[in-house]
Amino acid sequence: MKTNLPLVSIIMATFNRAYIIARAIDSVLNQSYRNLELIIVDDGSADNTSDILMKYHDPRIRIFKHEKNRGATAAKNTGIKQIKGEWFTTFDSDDEMVPTAIETMIKIPLSFDQTITSVVCNCWEPISKTFLGQGLSKDGYIEYNEIMPLCKGDFWGLLKTSLLKGDSFNENLLGNESTLWYKINGRAKGYYIHQALNIVHIEGNDRVSNLNILKVNFPRQILHYENIINEELYLKIIKKLKPDEYYHLCRAGLFMMRINKNNYLASKYCELLKPLNNSFLTELAIKYEVPIIFYKTYFILDHPIRKEVSQIKSTFFKILNIKKHK
Repeated sequence: MKTNLPLVSIIMATFNRAYIIARAIDSVLNQSYRNLELIIVDDGSADNTSDILMKYHDPRIRIFKHEKNRGATAAKNTGIKQIKGEWFTTFDSDDEMVPTAIETMIKIPLSFDQTITSVVCNCWEPISKTFLGQGLSKDGYIEYNEIMPLCKGDFWGLLKTSLLKGDSFNENLLGNESTLWYKINGRAKGYYIHQALNIVHIEGNDRVSNLNILKVNFPRQILHYENIINEELYLKIIKKLKPDEYYHLCRAGLFMMRINKNNYLASKYCELLKPLNNSFLTELAIKYEVPIIFYKTYFILDHPIRKEVSQIKSTFFKILNIKKHK
């Protein structure tokens, strides 16, 4: 590879993956594209991750450690602050790149169209031997915020660092990394390569997609809904392209703010819900103040537990009648 090729920064956040992280690191160091740096952020691992990392002496690796676990988005933000490259990507510590991954993607802006600032590819799942990304089927230019929200599954890509413009992941959210990616994608000129350049291993039980959101503590959920309502671009895109997701987000936000007695944000969620075709119980939640226990109940009994709805309706009517005759 030519020595004057642009530097590519690869951010790898990890937590308690000493048993598998070497595979991911080796796949980066063995890339055919050599002008890269690997920024590893150990997010407070309690296993022997540090011992594994100490075995590597490649000067392209830079290691940073959080003293305590702060979450994936915080770890990635630490990595973003350390970027030196003209291009960057984030990469999961339990996956692996095919040997020509970076070279294949960087060739698009270098040899095909210099105005391209973002390249995305597909991912491969080795057990089922299938592409994980669904919705795109051929190489070509794409309007990210019009196309990608309609796609399903895992895609991966390379971004020009200048697209960040000082933005980072919102650490107050429970995941929802799309809030940052939508901002970046709105600035990018994108191109899709219909090749699987990232091998995604789904057999582990610690992948983000395998984590149960119900295990997240209640104050953390409150913080999430206090902040996601301010992500205007994210809300605008999912309202247009994912109306069901938008509806459930706003409804959950309303209930959470009522539970937390945050009347200001509850009223904002009400305004977002009013133009929608709401369910009977949501309409009641918008119009009336009812005991907090019923917001908690409805939030927990969100779909698919529909058989309880008639009973909850009856309970709501009883409460309203009691208030009426007091």
